[in-house]
Amino acid sequence: MSNNIPVRSIIEDLLPLYNEDLLSEETKEWMDEEIHNNKEYEELVEYSKVPIEIEEVVSDVDEEKLFQKINRKLAYFQIIFVGLSFLLALGTSILNESFGFILSYTVLGVVTFLFYRDLKIAFIISFFPIFLWSLGENLFDYMKGNLGDDVKFLSHFFLSLVGSAFLSIIHYVFALVGNIIGWLILKVKE
Repeated sequence: MSNNIPVRSIIEDLLPLYNEDLLSEETKEWMDEEIHNNKEYEELVEYSKVPIEIEEVVSDVDEEKLFQKINRKLAYFQIIFVGLSFLLALGTSILNESFGFILSYTVLGVVTFLFYRDLKIAFIISFFPIFLWSLGENLFDYMKGNLGDDVKFLSHFFLSLVGSAFLSIIHYVFALVGNIIGWLILKVKE
């Protein structure tokens, strides 16, 4: 090699490959020759073989508490969001003589599935409140005496159970459609 080529820079660039024994034979022979003829290069090779000590970084942050705090805050926002969706859905329920429940319960199903990825949550949020609300209204009508004197409590209670369950199932079907839409959204994202 001519003297105008910076040999040290070339050796420094080739050292990782030299140490890993990944050089071609000609390049390795040239490196060996240059290294053995120069004390500085020999020290450089020895220095490059010393493993770098990795210092462990000690953090004063308690990760478990940090994640608990983050999860608590996320759960708080999820509860608020699902609660607002639930109130919107109840406000547009068929019990209020509104067919807006079709859209609101579908949106409720999408939101709950995207948050929790669990069909049971949508069932709990869409079925039970409507069931209890409907049953409560029917029983309240009976107690006020709005149904007449010939209606017996047990027959009215049984019919109220069946009617409330049917009404709740109608609402749940639209929440289930929302769950399916949420599932499809997740599949499209994958």
